[in-house]
Amino acid sequence: MKLEQLDTPALFVDLDVLESNLEAMQQRINKLGVKLRPHTKAHKIPALAQMQIDRGASGICVAKLGEAEVMAAGRIKDILITTPIAGETKYQKLIDLKLRHPKITLIQVIDSKEHVLAIGNMAKNAGVTIPLIIEVESGQQRCGLDADEGLIALIKLINSTAGVSYEGIQAYSGHLQHTKGYEQRNKVARAAVKDVFEFIENELTEDDLRPSIISGGGTGTFEAYQGLSYTEIQAGSYIFMDNAYQKIGDEHQNDINQQFGIALKVLTSVISHPKPNRAVVDAGTKCLSIDMGVAEVESHPDIMYQSGGDEHGILHLPSTHCPELKLGQKLIMHPSHCDTTLHNFNQLVGVRNGEVVTTWQIEGRGRSD
Repeated sequence: MKLEQLDTPALFVDLDVLESNLEAMQQRINKLGVKLRPHTKAHKIPALAQMQIDRGASGICVAKLGEAEVMAAGRIKDILITTPIAGETKYQKLIDLKLRHPKITLIQVIDSKEHVLAIGNMAKNAGVTIPLIIEVESGQQRCGLDADEGLIALIKLINSTAGVSYEGIQAYSGHLQHTKGYEQRNKVARAAVKDVFEFIENELTEDDLRPSIISGGGTGTFEAYQGLSYTEIQAGSYIFMDNAYQKIGDEHQNDINQQFGIALKVLTSVISHPKPNRAVVDAGTKCLSIDMGVAEVESHPDIMYQSGGDEHGILHLPSTHCPELKLGQKLIMHPSHCDTTLHNFNQLVGVRNGEVVTTWQIEGRGRSD
């Protein structure tokens, strides 16, 4: 089947670009001398996670326990859950997941003594041990402890609690991933974790306090931390890229990031053309998320996309030299945010040289639990 024969709206990925992105990030991470633990909330597909591992990734990240269940069922062997969980139901699901897959490495991020005591108690009773990583505050003002005596106390509590083990620290500055300008982005990202690493180097020197894993960074900031003791980088969006990331700049220019190419796209159809300067496509907010801006029309930078609601996308055509759009004509959209756009679809179609060659179910779709 040709790409243009797909029914619309359809989510597809250019396999040549995706594979190039995978190779490029792994090579860059290798040069930095750290490990890559890609964040799979970007794609939610075990087969793509395995592609990342096959190219050298040490394991994966997931945002939610539900995503971890999907990845474990997909035979992924090393999983870090980057968001704390709370409540007996969630703790039991974590323990049950470990019991179902006893040979996998399943690491849970936490930031409080309540997490430690509850998970430890349930894990001990089940006869398993759950490795824990402590999230520290890194400028985002979200989850995470300050790097102070409270962090030391929590490490000591983990070390003295049966059913859990202390593995390390997560320091992730998600709010800085889209800072425009390569040098500025690296500067602010490094500044956000400076105090954390000073504390690690000066205070966590005893063997039972020293972290084995220090995890963080992302597609925007993975090159910001040279000389610091990160052991792994959690970049995720690089596999697909999107408009928001492409506009942050790279080491060569401030206006565009060409380290990775846009692989994830949406095929849409023109369904109405009521005015010469206005057309409508069948991709609204249920297809193209707008949380990071609006999508762009491939090969038509002069056409402006506007959300027309759940099911409609409005195209504003230039007043002069309007492109000739026909009802049923297929257009390709570049999403503004790959994670939330992918979450709108059940399937991802793999395309090479304009030919459909594979289809994946987005197995983690809806797994925000």
